[in-house]
Amino acid sequence: MRLTYALVAAACLLPTRADAQQVGSYLAVRIDQAPLPLADRVTDGDGTTYLVEFERMVVSLRSGNRFRAAVRFKRTLTTSDAGVGGRAGARQTPIQSMTVTGRYEVTGTTIRFVADSSGETKGVRMLDGTIEGPQRISLPFDYRNGSIERKRVLRLQFREDIL
Repeated sequence: MRLTYALVAAACLLPTRADAQQVGSYLAVRIDQAPLPLADRVTDGDGTTYLVEFERMVVSLRSGNRFRAAVRFKRTLTTSDAGVGGRAGARQTPIQSMTVTGRYEVTGTTIRFVADSSGETKGVRMLDGTIEGPQRISLPFDYRNGSIERKRVLRLQFREDIL
């Protein structure tokens, strides 16, 4: 009898297959409590303003415990004085996107994402999120804006209308 309980307890601790969370696409609808899109503006001590605008993030859970995450954002850098170049102004980059693929595993209410190794994902680390329900996931979302490091939480909702 004790062996049976031990086996059941051990099975609960093992990573489970994708059926533990609905396979499909999850759209980020909030960063912390703010709806997307979100603009984050930071001004450094020298008067340089950094603006990051997050437009969209989609995480697709696929069969075989594989995932694909795509984020779209825009960056603008504004200087307040003429400085060395003799010109003040804004430098805006076009909409950028970053895509990361890898594997995921679910243990209890934790969902762990491990990125595939590639040149584009250099510096991307393992990420532990939380399953908040059969169609909701929250993920830590850390990034740097200028000299300020942000630690945010993304709230994602399952969407059938996204491929």
